[in-house]
Amino acid sequence: MRAAAEVRAAVAAVLLALGVPACGDAAGGHPTRDAASPAGPRVVRRIEPEDLLPADLDLVVRVDVARMRAGLGQAASDELARRALDEVPDEALESALQRADVVWLGLRLADLEEGDRVVVLEGRMAGLAPDPGRWEAARAAQEGVAVDRVTVFDRRGGAGGVHVASRADTARIIALGDRAVALVSAVEVSSVARVLRDGPDARRGDPAADGLVSLDLRARRLPPYLARRFPSLGALVAGVARVRAVASLHDDGVRLDVELVGVDAAGAAHARRFLEVLRDNVEDVRYADLMKALSIEQVEDTVRLRWLFPAPLVLALLSGRSPG
Repeated sequence: MRAAAEVRAAVAAVLLALGVPACGDAAGGHPTRDAASPAGPRVVRRIEPEDLLPADLDLVVRVDVARMRAGLGQAASDELARRALDEVPDEALESALQRADVVWLGLRLADLEEGDRVVVLEGRMAGLAPDPGRWEAARAAQEGVAVDRVTVFDRRGGAGGVHVASRADTARIIALGDRAVALVSAVEVSSVARVLRDGPDARRGDPAADGLVSLDLRARRLPPYLARRFPSLGALVAGVARVRAVASLHDDGVRLDVELVGVDAAGAAHARRFLEVLRDNVEDVRYADLMKALSIEQVEDTVRLRWLFPAPLVLALLSGRSPG
């Protein structure tokens, strides 16, 4: 499925290639006044691109595309983009990606196969516009939205102007002037409309604005059928509340810093022991030194990991060669 491919791309640090069809300059929507509201002007607020990610998406990945291009070079970045786009067959992604400085991808892990997601790109989006033969301005969707220069487009066809072949398809495009665009799947349309109208969700995923790639995951219990099939994994996941990670570029390679927060100290200890077993029982000698470089420590209900991937290994992964 398309969403599962996107997650694999994120794990491989190729999420930078995710993009959306961008929209050019357009006049923003004007707020409407509820009859029960007091008379007088309403303040038109500025929404940040990451604010478009609703709290029901429990995994949010942030990719600093500009920093990645500067650190890895244009050729390597373009190669990563090409691979990722092969897995994400949306014909309008590439043009927006070329203008993006930062990309966010929000997913709901319980529905990976269905493809519920929101992708947001921030960058130099002036001059891009969705295909008018496939997209039309959604005037009703902009009513009551007190956001500076927001324009909403729905896919043409079907009831209400929204028609998608599958749940994973893009149903709505949102442009924040010429500075950001968002690609919204069908199920997430109402959630994103709500944050546009009422403001950002306080509990939304918020990856650190640092490194090449960062993520914020709110862990949830496994679905019952998976918990029954993998009881040990189910117990591990049940003891974890949140995971934050940052991958940053250094002279000697890429360093991964992870903070895993348990629901309590016992949950954190369970996760720490699980990770230590994985680290200490790798049989393949090619990865023995790499696993030894994984540092794991626990402080109360938090487990911190630090892992350096040497430069030769990173280059091998970027080139598509086997690390061995």
